[in-house]
Amino acid sequence: MASGLKINFYKSCLMGINVDADFMRMVCNFLNCSQGSFPFRYLGLSVGGNSGRVSTWDPLLGHLAKKLNSWGNKYISLGGRIVLLNSVLNAIPIFHLSFFKMPVKVRKKIVRIQREFLWGGVEGGRKINWVKWSVVCQPKECGGLGVKDVCLMNLSLLAKWHWRLLHGENGLWKELFEER
Repeated sequence: MASGLKINFYKSCLMGINVDADFMRMVCNFLNCSQGSFPFRYLGLSVGGNSGRVSTWDPLLGHLAKKLNSWGNKYISLGGRIVLLNSVLNAIPIFHLSFFKMPVKVRKKIVRIQREFLWGGVEGGRKINWVKWSVVCQPKECGGLGVKDVCLMNLSLLAKWHWRLLHGENGLWKELFEER
């Protein structure tokens, strides 16, 4: 009350775990809010969903495809496509990859989107892949094109949490994880 902030019950939803359905309806009616269910999306991540399922990753894959379609210019040079791959297409899934281990099917779909964009432009489609993808992902100093490998990026982002857990960073997340 001191801050003057108010809860917008129209935008809010109430979810119960191990709560009777009649009680939930009664509380939702009293608060004038909707009743939510699991899984739900918070900050773009699926909370309560199975991260091993491809359907959990579908919004991310759709966002990558939407980003490609928004560029709309099929006359981008190979160097420009490499820059867009590293700066935009590889940056979009970083938030998801830092919390969930990516299934193999999702990795293959993301690599396919990247590969088709690199060799085929914005329109994508099946074009000739002039170089193996493993070579494309190598650093430029080693003869590659310097495109970031999504699988390695996923593993390194997850390893960051292990590092924080083992090397003394304090926080509520650490206490919850240790209790679990």
